[in-house]
Order: sequence, then structure tokens, then C-alpha cells
Amino acid sequence: MPSESPDPSFTEIREIRNSGFPKYLSGIAYADGDLYYSVADREGKMYPLTIKFNHSGTPAKPRFKESVTLEGARDLEAVAWDPLRKTVWAADEADASIREFDPATGRRLGNLDLPGVFRKFRPNLAFEALTISPDGLELWTANEEALSCDGATANSKGGSLVRLCRFRRADANDPWKIDGMWAYETDPTNGQAYKGFLASGVSGLMVEQGGAVYALEREFSQTLLPGFRARIYKLDLSNAEKVSETPFCEKKPERTVSKELVFGKATGIAMYEGCCFGPKLKDGRLVVLCSDGDDRVAHAFLYLSTP
Repeated sequence: MPSESPDPSFTEIREIRNSGFPKYLSGIAYADGDLYYSVADREGKMYPLTIKFNHSGTPAKPRFKESVTLEGARDLEAVAWDPLRKTVWAADEADASIREFDPATGRRLGNLDLPGVFRKFRPNLAFEALTISPDGLELWTANEEALSCDGATANSKGGSLVRLCRFRRADANDPWKIDGMWAYETDPTNGQAYKGFLASGVSGLMVEQGGAVYALEREFSQTLLPGFRARIYKLDLSNAEKVSETPFCEKKPERTVSKELVFGKATGIAMYEGCCFGPKLKDGRLVVLCSDGDDRVAHAFLYLSTP
């Protein structure tokens, strides 16, 4: 398993922990200017927020606006800004759906037509990762850990095979169409289960201006103490084989997605689940991670910069 990189290409700017942040923030997307959207995995809520820059040029504490309830949503785990339609797409883990919403009113506008194999999702391990490319022509998503027909969940002996999907469209009025599906293997866990909980899955995706795709893996396990880890990987699909809806238990892929570690950190009680690229910095680009905080997990934001 790749270790936390001693010389990562993403560098940490600052971490902000604040119990006053909204609870359960499980996904975040950058819209424009200083505006972002974050979703919560309770009550179908989405929070508009702003992240401004201090006089020193460092990103400031996020400022949250009044929440918007997304129509029919229950367990929101990821959100993506649609730059062509000026809407948001959100992943709901309760029924493994991805839907489009009006960000101002929360009204549901449409659904993403997903491959039928995703009906084999494991409870609480469906879609946690979702992103749309800056040009608005590609949408990427992945399930958190393996579908029931695709193999085991992660443990200390091995990772979990998930399905990374790319959808494409010609313009804002064209519906999304599946354009490729690849097998991606998450890391094994560093430790063992704590009180029955053990996880190592894909919790976020990002696409940069040049088209490169990045995955955030979130791990929970116990070594000396229980805790979370966050790792960001740059993905390489050039040698990976496209897969069909055939279960991996029947035909295991021979060539999975390659990945290069660009950031890794043991985060203690901060459970970083959401990630997005933000605006340009003097050097590089801002990366924002949000923690799914509650009474036991830290309410936190982590700011990184790209090279």
C-alpha cells in the first residue's frame, strides 16, 4: 500500500477546525468566484458558502449561508457544480442515485441514467464521489467500495474494487451518456476494525483544467489508536481496460486504473469526505476538503495547494 508521501505534490496550507460549522458535510463543489456548495448526509440539506482570502493571500474560514433543502434527498454524499446549466448534481447514497437540482430553490430537475449494475450497491457504500469537468462536458463518479457482485470491502489484506465512471455530453442541452467504466482498487487499511467499523473507499473526485482526474480515498482503522486517513491520488487510465456491467466476481479485470499519490495525511478524528479544486493561487490552485463532522468527528476544512 502506498504510504503517506514524504514529498507530496500537493502541499497543506492550513486546517481549520470549528464546532460551529454545519454538521455532516460530506461533499463540496466550487462554483465561481468565492462561492462553493456543500451537501450534508442528513435531511437533504445543501449549504452555499464562501471562502475568501486574507490580506496575506491565504484562504479564510468558510462562511456559510442559509441551507437549501434538495427535493426528495435523504443521504447526500457528493455534489458537483454544472458550469453550463448553472445547476448542481448531487449523489444520494440512500438509493444510489445522482440527480440535478436548482441551487436556489432545491427543486429537482432531472436524473442521471446510471448503469444497472449499480443496483447491487452495498448499504452506505454507494456513490460518495462526483465531479464535473471545468468545461462542463464530462461527469465522473465512483462507488465508495465494491458492489456486492464485484468482491469484498477493504481490509488490512487488500483494497476494494470499485467502478469509476465517465459520462459525456456535447453541450448543455445534451443528456449525459455513459462513455466509459473502469475498475479502480482502493488501498488496504493500515489497521484493523474498531468497534466493527473499518473502511477504505473513494469518497471524492476532482477534475482539473487540463482534464486530469484525482481521487480522494478516506480510510478508518485502528492501529495504536483509531483514526482517519486522507489520501489524494492522480489517476492514469491509459493502460486500464474498460469494463462492462459483468460482475467482477465472474470476470475480474486484469488492468485496473493506475494511481500516483499526491497527498497523504493521518487526520485523527477529522473525516475528510468531500474535495474540490478552487480558484487559482499565486502559485498553483486551491484544493478544499471538508470533514463530515458530528458530535464525535471534527468539524473541519483542510486547504491544500497544487504545484
